[in-house]
This record gives sequence, C-alpha cells and structure tokens, in this order.
Amino acid sequence: MTYNVIISNSAFKDLENIKSFISADNINAATHYIEKIFDKLESLSTFPSRGIKIRNSLFDYARSYYLVCLNHIAIYQINESTKTVFILRVLSHFQDWKDIVNKELLNTSEKLIDGNRLYIAKMNQSMYYDVFRNSQDEDNRKFSPDEVFESLEEASEVVDQIIKNYGSENGPFVYVIIRKDDNANIGYIQLVKIKEGWEIGYHIAKLFTKKGYATEAVNLFLGYLKRNTNLKEVYGVVLENNKASLRVLDKCGFKVLYSGDGIYQGKRRKIVKTIKQLFI
Repeated sequence: MTYNVIISNSAFKDLENIKSFISADNINAATHYIEKIFDKLESLSTFPSRGIKIRNSLFDYARSYYLVCLNHIAIYQINESTKTVFILRVLSHFQDWKDIVNKELLNTSEKLIDGNRLYIAKMNQSMYYDVFRNSQDEDNRKFSPDEVFESLEEASEVVDQIIKNYGSENGPFVYVIIRKDDNANIGYIQLVKIKEGWEIGYHIAKLFTKKGYATEAVNLFLGYLKRNTNLKEVYGVVLENNKASLRVLDKCGFKVLYSGDGIYQGKRRKIVKTIKQLFI
C-alpha cells in the first residue's frame, strides 16, 4: 500500500530556510542536502509508521521522524482513511523542536475563548484534515456549498490562508470550535466583513449537531466580541430553509431585519438577514 505524501506550506518554508542557511557556504551542498530530505520524506509513502508517536499531542497520528544523517526531524500526520502522510514541519534536530511542536499541535497559546463544554481557538496547519472532514457533511453541502473542500490539498491551502488572516485587519477571521471532553474539532465560527459591517458565521459538523454546541459557541463568541472589540452590532445571514441555524440566531438574541430574495454565496436565494446589538 502506497500513501500520498503532502508537504504543508509551513514545511516548505522550513525547507527554504534550511537551503538558504546552507547556501551561504555552498549552494551545491545545499541543493544536495534538500534532495536528500525529499528522498527521506518520500520514503514515508511506503512505510508511514516508521516515525515515533509524539506524546502529549491532541493528535494520536502526529509523529516525529528523525532524518538519519541529516540532523533534521520531520513532523507529520497519517490519515488512514485517505492513505495520506501530511508533513507539518521539518525542524532542526538541534532546535528545541518539541516545544515548537507542542505549541503548534496543542494550541495552548492560541486559545481564544474558554467555555463550559467548548473552547474556541485559532486554527493551525495540523487541523487541515479535521477541516476537510467537517466540510464534507450533507448540511454543509446543502447550505454552504462554497465551504466544501474537494481535496486535502485544498483544505490545507485554505487553512494556510486563514492563519495569515489573523494578522490582517479585514479577515475573514475563522476559528475552530473544540469540545473540551475529548478535544474533538467539531466545527468553526467566523467573522466576515460585509458592506454593512461584520457578519458572524458558524458550522457544527453533522456528527456533533443537536447538542446545543452551535448556540454555546455563538454566545461565547459574541461575549468575546463585546469585551474585546468596538463593534456595536453583528449581522447573521442564513438561508430561509436553514431552520436549525435560524433557531441558533434566535436563541442568541438576533433580530430579523429582512426576509426574502437576496444574494447568498454569489447566488440569488431566499435569505433571512438578522442583527445582534452588542451594546444597547
């Protein structure tokens, strides 16, 4: 069985930095060294379990693979259902790479909001498969077809862009919703700039619906926005037939502004536009 090896943008940047560092002394040696690293990474396609499982990781499929004779370590994930090896980082063996990995995988410094059953956190590259999986359910295909990813590569590229957006002024700002009991990635919540101001969006994967998670996440996020931003109101726009999402907005105090024809994800649809006043 052969696995598909995918190298994340973060890992490519690591490789560029390695090549640049060695090129300062010998450009030919740098090229040869990078070729050896690629050979080692490609070998994971036939023997993906050769790496050692990283302890204390939220992801039991995260592994470290020491690239013998190269003084670097590859951090990667295995997904058995898609037969994919995803290279997260390529780090120097001399770095304190375990601290780097724990910070990225555990997301301890990236937590945004802590609730009773959930917490909301910034996204990182190790979450690409969860993002891909959560996008595939039938509700997402029905109500948000432009947020369905058709490949792992596409999901990885979108996650990279989401991470970059955290440093921007206009977003969109997308955060993951994590269930605290088992650290399951159950969906996302986002803030998107629109003509009138800012719109909230959210999705809970089908496996985790009907448990009140969407309402809890939206209320947590609204509280965060009220405490940490100058926003006076937030909009919510959903399809008219998305009754579950309408109930969430109603429970969270959104009031209907308009119901009827409108543009939704580039198409004319029946929509409901709502607003939530953060300060009254």
